[in-house]
Amino acid sequence: MNTSPSGSGNPDRSLANRDAALPALPWLLDNARLSGLLGETVRVTRVRYKPGTSLLVAFRRIRNGSFDYGWAYTLADPSTKLLRRESTSRSRGGNMRVLRPDSLHPETLVGVGGVEDDWALHKNLAWLREHGAERLGLNPGAAAGLLGGGSVLRYKPERRLVLFAQNAGTAVVIKTAAKPAGPGQQAHFLDRLERNGVPLLPQLGDAECLEHGVTACLAWGGGDLAGLDDDSSAFAAGEALARLHGIPARGLQAAGITAQLRATRSMIASLLPGLEEPARRIEAELGSLLPDRAGSQALVHGDFSPDQVLVGGSEVRLIDFDRAHAGTAEADLGSFAAAEETALPASGGAPGGAPACAPVGSPAGGPKTARLTEGYRQAGGRFTQPGVDAWAAFRLFNSSVDPFRDRSPDWAEDMSWHLRRARELIP
Repeated sequence: MNTSPSGSGNPDRSLANRDAALPALPWLLDNARLSGLLGETVRVTRVRYKPGTSLLVAFRRIRNGSFDYGWAYTLADPSTKLLRRESTSRSRGGNMRVLRPDSLHPETLVGVGGVEDDWALHKNLAWLREHGAERLGLNPGAAAGLLGGGSVLRYKPERRLVLFAQNAGTAVVIKTAAKPAGPGQQAHFLDRLERNGVPLLPQLGDAECLEHGVTACLAWGGGDLAGLDDDSSAFAAGEALARLHGIPARGLQAAGITAQLRATRSMIASLLPGLEEPARRIEAELGSLLPDRAGSQALVHGDFSPDQVLVGGSEVRLIDFDRAHAGTAEADLGSFAAAEETALPASGGAPGGAPACAPVGSPAGGPKTARLTEGYRQAGGRFTQPGVDAWAAFRLFNSSVDPFRDRSPDWAEDMSWHLRRARELIP
């Protein structure tokens, strides 16, 4: 199967040339041009692209000696919406502004602002600033200056902001989302996991925090499993995952895969038209192989990967259950395996920065996956290797667009690798 990207040597330029409805794409997809437009050096860290409709990017810059984040946004037929948002931002003391990057085409507009001007997050961030310390049980001054540059750990515009604060010398991680917390973040759900032996981090806050999309916990451990070569911790993570899967998925729905496959194939076709046909074939094979909503109803994490396992000495903690749902055990194991493969260093002439493909016929994952599955079996977990491989292919396929979203310099080659490896893993 040919999964090599085709077209121009510059995939960003090719994409901008194809999408005439968004003439500002060349500025928002290029660090140098966006820096020139803003009058300061910035680096794009995340993009959300809706072909023919909009492009929203997060960027990072250095201000006052520390990192600071902002966003830039363009959309088709933008004048009314962007100018209205600019006016509203000014009325509430914000700093959003609308720029015209092309003097020959003044109708081409780009809205820009800081984290505090994020249209979807603004309300919950304001609540956090005003009430967060009290509701989270922090010292009164702990939430002060939360939006200062050094406090931002991660930012996905119009989705979530992850902040770092100090509370009486103790580090606290605070997440603010645009929407209220879902079922997997509710106290009764997490209590049920803990009662069944799943190692978790104690959560701060109350129901009002969750209603405003705010969750928090004390910082813990020395890092996550993605950044540590720790066989014993991978084994312990497998034991913890088996305990999770042993809990009935009471009150949770299955996550249908048909829509996910379709959306991914459509985005691949927009980003790299030369990969549309192989993407269609993988979509069809996975759609017929994996149940859309049927199957065993284990409680699954829903986004399991090495970076969802915190490590502290000989102990581990599982985090981020906001995508928990009813499903099959192999879905979590395959997700972990795919994430590990994606992070393995390039070797053997792999294109660009993409990981090297494992030998044809080899199971999904790497050494951490092997230890994870050992711990999983030891704790009574059961799975089939073809099932794990199929779900790893599912994650690789759906995450094939992440290199573009995360602005990997070699995103076209990385996407091609994802599809090639996904196809190899389909039984």
